[in-house]
Parts: sequence; C-alpha cells; structure tokens
Amino acid sequence: MMDKVQMEMAKTLWEQSKASVRQAQDAWTMVLKSQQTLLNSMRPAGAPFGLAADQFEKLVKFQAEQQQAAVAFVEKMSAEYTKLLEQQKR
Repeated sequence: MMDKVQMEMAKTLWEQSKASVRQAQDAWTMVLKSQQTLLNSMRPAGAPFGLAADQFEKLVKFQAEQQQAAVAFVEKMSAEYTKLLEQQKR
C-alpha cells in the first residue's frame, strides 16, 4: 500500500519536473532570440562571422541538450506518478 509521504514525494517531483521543462523552454526561446544580438556583439570585437556563428551553434546545441534532458525527466516523473496513482486505486 502507498503511504502518503511517497505520494506527496512523487507529486512534488512531477511538479518540479514540469517547472523544469517550462524553464528550459523559456531559455530556449531566449537563445533563439539572442542570435542576432550575439553575432552583432562578437563582430565589432573582432571575431570573424564564422567564429561568431560557431559559438551560437554551440549555444544552440547545449540548450537543445538541456531541453531534451528536461523532457526526459518530466516523462519519467510522470510515469512514476501515474504508476503510484494506479497502485493507490487498487
């Protein structure tokens, strides 16, 4: 039988994982909006366009990995919470 502490913990982890996905999505939006600003700030500093573009691509790759990790975590926590809810119904 599930105890109340386990259910609350699962629910808390699920809610935190949802918040993590929202934060990762917000960060992803900021990264995409910052492309021109990043390129414009690097060019006057003497960085060639290729280097500036490469730095932006690295930022995009990093943020994509962060987004994927957040989504994987929310999926895992959702499955765990759903499993506990189903066990509780029995």
